[in-house]
Amino acid sequence: MLLNALMTLAEQANIDILERRDLPGRAARHQAVPVGLHSTLYTLLCQRYPQGLYAHQAEAITAILRGDDVCIATPTASGKSLVFMAAAAHVLKSRPATRILALYPAKALIQDQLGKWRELLGPLQLTPGYIDGSVPVARRADILENHALVLMTPDVAHAWLMSHLDQPAVRGFVQQLQLLILDETHVYDGVFGSNMAYLLRRLQAVAPLRCIVSSTATVGAPGEFLEQLTGRRPQVFGATDDGSASPAKTLLLGQVRGGNSFERIAALLRALTQANLCRFLAFGDSRKLVEQLVDAG
Repeated sequence: MLLNALMTLAEQANIDILERRDLPGRAARHQAVPVGLHSTLYTLLCQRYPQGLYAHQAEAITAILRGDDVCIATPTASGKSLVFMAAAAHVLKSRPATRILALYPAKALIQDQLGKWRELLGPLQLTPGYIDGSVPVARRADILENHALVLMTPDVAHAWLMSHLDQPAVRGFVQQLQLLILDETHVYDGVFGSNMAYLLRRLQAVAPLRCIVSSTATVGAPGEFLEQLTGRRPQVFGATDDGSASPAKTLLLGQVRGGNSFERIAALLRALTQANLCRFLAFGDSRKLVEQLVDAG
């Protein structure tokens, strides 16, 4: 019914549907929570996930427990964060003196993820700290001293952390740094990626890193990409390893009839909004185009 209504709205906006593809859904594949996890974390995860973890989550955590570097490159909403958060919780409960650094490419991402970290770590009596450009320099040493896990932006790691190794709090944190987490690694491309690669090599020269865990949803050849970024080759869990459920999907290929394609597409988006058939996302290939579409709506 929804699909028929969508096709009717497209026709009214003078958009012809040229082709349709129906993609089947996929049921979730579960595996038991890895028994090698610290007992309190194991119990917590068993309570929260009575059916078990997704297969790729359980396999990735098992690889981390072996000491392997891991890259989780499964699609969006497949539970990538749980893998590195569970790994961090295990390390902190098993080796309390260990320090963990989680790098996020933007401070907005840190704020977005803090709630997830607290939700998992809170019941384990663990609390994450964070340092981004908004945190006063005078407070940063205290954060390192009072938190075994710190979320940080690369610019702070470069401009402050690595340039203050002579400070006791910084030196103590780095000397106990054994797990590095890199989220949203697809952002590290071009000049930003080159600078990040240099930063990670400097960090590895002074920190006894046992394991690097990274996640991304949009990198082609993630193993090669992470090797260039970190100098280390991770075990990759990609789309073919994904154990999360996926609903059935229908793809429609449309073509605007006649001229003024922008106005036709804007008309379709307005019609979808007014019809209130469902929630939807509209993507543009540039910021300017998105702004024009918003103004046209």
